[in-house]
Amino acid sequence: MTQPTSLNTPYVEPVSRENAPEGSKPILEAIHATFDRDLNIFSTLAHQPDVLLGTTKINDGIGEDLDPKLRELAYLHASQLNNCDYCTHYHAAKASKVGVSGAQLKALADWSNSDEFDDEAKAVLAYAEELTQTANVSSETASRVRSRLNDAQMVSLAGTVALANFTNRVNHGLGVQLP
Repeated sequence: MTQPTSLNTPYVEPVSRENAPEGSKPILEAIHATFDRDLNIFSTLAHQPDVLLGTTKINDGIGEDLDPKLRELAYLHASQLNNCDYCTHYHAAKASKVGVSGAQLKALADWSNSDEFDDEAKAVLAYAEELTQTANVSSETASRVRSRLNDAQMVSLAGTVALANFTNRVNHGLGVQLP
């Protein structure tokens, strides 16, 4: 189910950097400095500083070990499966920036039948798909990924898919809008 197209206002309005709770202000300032703009998901989460901080800490952590292309493919695929237009919009752009090709972006919905992805990417996409759709991963899929990624990378992959599912649900549950 997609986010209702008739939704003209979010269920929770984003808070400005100036009006954010004190605990959220430095995080929002850092996000603005990084992206040169405010992002509605973070401005909405800013109403609860601990949730905002936790989300940004996980986001920072998943960027440590996993190849950025694999991370963005996993995040984007989970977001597509969840019909999250907000995350799909931003993570398609980020995927392009880290080297995911236009052909790969077009083939992502049917990745398992595409020659655009190597075995490593297909293993990661299978993992992201299973974890998103069932909240579980088969031992076969885990073994395929495990043969290609080390422990830290596996944790980062699981964190990436979990964060994608979390942000997708936050966006849908709070009616977060694209700017």
